[in-house]
Amino acid sequence: MSLGARASALFQTRPGAVSVGPIGVDIALESIHLVQLERIGIGKPSVRAKVSLPIGGPRDELLQHPHELRALLKRAMAAGRFQGNKVVLALPSFLFRTMSINYRHAGSDKTEAAAIMQVMKDRLDGDLGNYVLDYLPVRGRPETVDKLALVAVSERDKVVDFLELARKAGLDVTALEIGPLAISRLMRAITEDSETSTTLVVNSARRASYLTLISGDDLLFDQEVAVGEHSLVQHICEVLDMPEDRARQLLLQTGVASGHDNDAVAMAIDESGLYNTLSEILKPQFMKLVEEIKRAFLYAASEKRGRGVTRVYLLGAIARWPGAEQILSQLSGSNVENIPDPLATFPVNEKDGAVLANHSAPEIAVATGLALRGMKLHE
Repeated sequence: MSLGARASALFQTRPGAVSVGPIGVDIALESIHLVQLERIGIGKPSVRAKVSLPIGGPRDELLQHPHELRALLKRAMAAGRFQGNKVVLALPSFLFRTMSINYRHAGSDKTEAAAIMQVMKDRLDGDLGNYVLDYLPVRGRPETVDKLALVAVSERDKVVDFLELARKAGLDVTALEIGPLAISRLMRAITEDSETSTTLVVNSARRASYLTLISGDDLLFDQEVAVGEHSLVQHICEVLDMPEDRARQLLLQTGVASGHDNDAVAMAIDESGLYNTLSEILKPQFMKLVEEIKRAFLYAASEKRGRGVTRVYLLGAIARWPGAEQILSQLSGSNVENIPDPLATFPVNEKDGAVLANHSAPEIAVATGLALRGMKLHE
């Protein structure tokens, strides 16, 4: 065997060899989510560890105290079979914004970057050096002179501060990534027809919702909509004259539509008129979100030669309300589903099955997408 062949053999994945991926870390508004995948030999990635822990206070305060974040991360790491401290870290939504831009380009990748930067120079205040920019060209759109890219924009000083916070908390950040990109990667992994489908993901947070449109390998856009769990709960409080904690509990336990026709409790609630009352109160608020969903449908059709959105997934705070997807389906005229279990696509090792099997939730979606970075689904 030649020296080159021996060297190649040394670096090939051996059957049974374990390859552990980075830890996906998402510091969400109320909880911190960690996911790590691994591959044994050339098989499909499996779930090595998954943990979600409540922050126990405002996220803003946590991000100002590295020692508190370090303690929370230490607890999370100890609660799962995590390996190492190399992470792919989600950049919180308040630290970036996304925008779609049109640009002209017919040369190399280097000149493409220059063309995009030139457009952004005219779109942003001040020097480009004050910002951190990342972009994704949208491929496969109808042939036009103008090309399309989705650009994420952050203030450089804030990104540096966030990375320094992560370092002080004991993390080795191999990549910093925005949530929409992580969700896009997850959709490609869990959707069998991802190459030909167009998926709209509605991620509802406390203060706002985020619409992420994904077509094949393209992330078409990410848009913030000023409709979140808080505004919906507050509307219930005002109309029914009840405290916020009670209204929140009512929505979580009762929901806004009956999901089980043969469920005796659901039938009793339905007969009481509570479902109808809650849905009628919330419909005007939901319509604001539905209007943006319909605009996303039109945008997808214009960018993908008339091919519309093939599926709509709901995740986040509103997805926890029973029947929320039913109301959005009725109002939008499209089938809206809660996002599938993000970890169901990946097998679970037998020794970890009891720990992981019953503890997955849609909120882990971003962390799972982060953990997939660099992990091949197939050899």
